[in-house]
Amino acid sequence: IACHNTDPSKDGPTGPAISGSSLELLEHRVLTNKYPPGYKPKRETQMMPSFSYLKKDIPALHLFLTQ
Repeated sequence: IACHNTDPSKDGPTGPAISGSSLELLEHRVLTNKYPPGYKPKRETQMMPSFSYLKKDIPALHLFLTQ
């Protein structure tokens, strides 16, 4: 929530709204800091670090963001 908003449907101070993010996007961005092939980013920044230790939590994060 430091970068994105506590409400995932709203933009945060440095990160865009992430509500509805696909599983593929979450896996790429959270684990590798890259975008999936063919994805057009909402912002052209490279500020987000990778969080490889969250690999097992990606399905739960996806569920939260798509409900």
